[in-house]
Amino acid sequence: MLAKMRENMPLIMWILVGAFLGTIIFSWGMGGFKTKGQLDGVVGKIGDREILYDKYNRLVQDRVAQERQKNPDTEINDAQIRQIRKQAWDDLVREQLMAIYREKFGIVTSDEEVAFAVRNNPPSWIQENENFQKDGVFDRSRYEEFLRDPSSANILVSIEEDYRASMGNQKVIDRVIAPVFVSPGEVWDEYVATSRKFKAAAVTFSLRNFAVDSTSITSDEIQKYYNEHQSEFKRTERRKLSFVTIPVVATRDDSTRVMEIAEEALNRAKSGEDFAELAKEYSEDEGSAKQGGDLGYFTSGRMVKEFDSTAFATRPGQIAGPITTRFGAHIIKVYDRKPGGAAGDSIKASHILLKWKVGSDTEERAGQKAKDLVDAAKTQGFEKAAAQFTLEVKQTDWVAQNPTGNIPGIGTLAPALDFAYASKRDAVSYVFKTKIRGEDGYSVFKVNEIQPAGVAPIAEVESNVRGTLVKKKQEQMALEAAQAFRGKVNSPEQFLKEAVRESLKVDTTAEHLQRDYLRVFGSDEKIAKYMFTLEPGQLSKPLSNSRGGYVAVLLSKTGADSTDFVAKRAEIENRLRQTKQNTVYQDWLTSAEKQIGVVDNRYLYYTDY
Repeated sequence: MLAKMRENMPLIMWILVGAFLGTIIFSWGMGGFKTKGQLDGVVGKIGDREILYDKYNRLVQDRVAQERQKNPDTEINDAQIRQIRKQAWDDLVREQLMAIYREKFGIVTSDEEVAFAVRNNPPSWIQENENFQKDGVFDRSRYEEFLRDPSSANILVSIEEDYRASMGNQKVIDRVIAPVFVSPGEVWDEYVATSRKFKAAAVTFSLRNFAVDSTSITSDEIQKYYNEHQSEFKRTERRKLSFVTIPVVATRDDSTRVMEIAEEALNRAKSGEDFAELAKEYSEDEGSAKQGGDLGYFTSGRMVKEFDSTAFATRPGQIAGPITTRFGAHIIKVYDRKPGGAAGDSIKASHILLKWKVGSDTEERAGQKAKDLVDAAKTQGFEKAAAQFTLEVKQTDWVAQNPTGNIPGIGTLAPALDFAYASKRDAVSYVFKTKIRGEDGYSVFKVNEIQPAGVAPIAEVESNVRGTLVKKKQEQMALEAAQAFRGKVNSPEQFLKEAVRESLKVDTTAEHLQRDYLRVFGSDEKIAKYMFTLEPGQLSKPLSNSRGGYVAVLLSKTGADSTDFVAKRAEIENRLRQTKQNTVYQDWLTSAEKQIGVVDNRYLYYTDY
């Protein structure tokens, strides 16, 4: 058994190292057209600690390989690659941050602690490894044998190092979350909010029924609101970019190449080779290729015109093509034909699809043109270089730094946004691979304008303030209408009679918890909590929120069950504590990254990530 384990040790070590990064109690949550001499191999920094490109890229590639191993029949798409890169980056950042704070906090994990943990508390990723299992269950004797084997020494050293770091990281986390406290009152409030229900009937005075002329809002009112609500108008630093794009479009040579491959597949099919196997080898139709190109039975009109007319003109057993559609070049084999009466005949067919796509030469030419533009921009300036290459310079709207990397008019392109915020005004970027409005291309960016963080000027937010004041006046009018209605009624019977007299609709809620969305009140826990202060049959005071004004009558409510609370108290307390701990930890992590300083230079090495 140990001999087999030693054969598998490279795989075991990958599993151990990969799993280590995923087993901390709280989840830590190719290059573009660059000049080699300008890169120093450092993809990022955490404080003064460098993350080397080779280490980062190797981790990414290992995780891609692991994903392919887990799902060998599924192609990994660009979105998955980006997610893997993000996870790998986040893990490396957290790893370095934790190492820094282990030192700052003076945290030491003794050899005895590590040895005890390795021997007595093997984590799930060890217990679930088949080398340590018997009949699908973790076998401690195999694990003990592994620990005693002298040839395991080097492996154990690596495992112990992972344990030491993991245990040290947990001590950092424990120190960060130590102040978290859940009071008995919080536990009770949580129980009440998630167990009691109420039912009510209400008359709504909707905001849309109260018209306010926006021109009636005076400049003095706007200025007063602006002065009193400065925090609402704070904005982060924003930047505006210029950019040009060299589109990557298929050429006649690319189309000729596709047709040549289609002719090759056709000749092999006509020479007697198995069509289904050829489809698996050649076809780029994701829906049918794995099924040997099988399209099943279909009637005329189901397929695009060119495909349809050729398929129904082909006799069973024959092969036709290549025929071209907007999707590419098709080779069709018809297997059977069934008469269908008025509905028309149906045929059973398979096809091989070779999609129209850009060849590597075309793509390289577009990329090289973009690189030449960057070189020209260094001497001539961005706009003159673009004119020289007859490229249109476009502008983005103002864009703030954001976690998704979204740029207005461009889409998600984190490397370009990172470039923008790491560069000075008029800086010109490297080349980035883009897909703008569905069109592939290579784009080059220039930092056009920089707007510092601060409070937006009143001229810029005046229309928003005016809209806010209009809505506030509507809310006040709706509340006044609710107050007038409430002044006329003193009982549920009067409530209903007056509502009928005034042609007001009475809505009845279902039974709802305190935090539920209610069709009547919307998501308003404040109103829901107030309703619990009433007794069945009691009328509410006039109420209001951003949807309108209300008068309600409580129809029923359930009380809090003290026996049930005692049974659930520990679980609720633990849940609240974990939620608070996660919040405290995430807030600390964000603060720690700012204090230590995280520099992300991946935009220098990747056109997308």
